[in-house]
Parts: sequence; C-alpha cells; structure tokens
Amino acid sequence: MNKKKLFFRYVLPMHGIQLLTAWMPNTDITTKIRGRLMRPFFKQCGSNFRIGSRVIINRPDLISISDDVYIAHQCYLNGTGGLKIERNVSVGPMCVIVTSKHVYENGAVSMDSKPDGVVIGKGSWLASHAVINAGVTVAEGTTVGANAVVTKNFEPHTIIGGVPARVIRTQEIAL
Repeated sequence: MNKKKLFFRYVLPMHGIQLLTAWMPNTDITTKIRGRLMRPFFKQCGSNFRIGSRVIINRPDLISISDDVYIAHQCYLNGTGGLKIERNVSVGPMCVIVTSKHVYENGAVSMDSKPDGVVIGKGSWLASHAVINAGVTVAEGTTVGANAVVTKNFEPHTIIGGVPARVIRTQEIAL
C-alpha cells in the first residue's frame, strides 16, 4: 500500500479517534469504547479489545490482535515487521514493542531499518515499562517484569526480568 493510502486509511482516522477519546479516563468502560472504535484499523482484531489513552501505534495494518487483549496507556507499538498479540494478553503502561531493527552502515546508524516480527504468546503479561525487541517471541504464559528489556526468546511459562531479560523462575502450571 502506498504511503498516501496508508495515511488516509489507517493513520489519520486512528489518530482522530485517539484525539476524540483522549479526555476519557482509563476505566474498563472507556478502554472498551476506545478498543471498539480502533478495531477496524488493525490487520485483525478479536473481541473484547481494550486500549488505554495516548498509545502510539505505527503500521496498525500489520498488527494482529486476538481476543481479550488489553493495552494500557502510553504504550508504543510498532507493527512495521509484523506484530501478533495472542489471546488473553495484558500489556502494562508505557511498554514498547518494536518490530524493526536499526541498520548500521559505515559504523553509523542509517535512516533505514530491517523489519523483524514479534509475537506475544497467549496468556502473557508485560509489566509496565517492558521493552520487547524486534524478532522476539514472548512464549505462552510468560510474565515480563517491569522495566525488563527482552532481546531473545525464552521457554513458556517463565517469569523474566532485568536488562537484558533473564529467567527469574519458572511458573507452576495448574492442570
């Protein structure tokens, strides 16, 4: 899709909705209203999508969201490389999910980027200020601690945290 169509089909209407709903507090009702209004702009968006205020979303046309997903206020989601958020995921306030990497040329960062998709597995929780780097799959049932920077994949049902993130412990699974 060319940039002009992308701007008028996705970017402008989505930011218009965000502007119109910015005055609304972040309550259950208002996050559901905001989520319902923003659903059509994503590649795919399941039921019961809730989203807080002032979330920055790049390339929503490349972001797939499953059922029962909550994205808290002031997050940054970059869909450039493809972003898939599976069901029952909670993304805490001020989290960053990036799907592209900087390209280095002649020892310096260029204006180009290399897309690399991200998957947030079902039942995962990203605590506030977590950063998920491009190319990472957050496995099913993972808890990412506050302020963690996830640079690689981990096993399912683990609690990870730190900079860079490491395993804190494995979660017990109730059968």
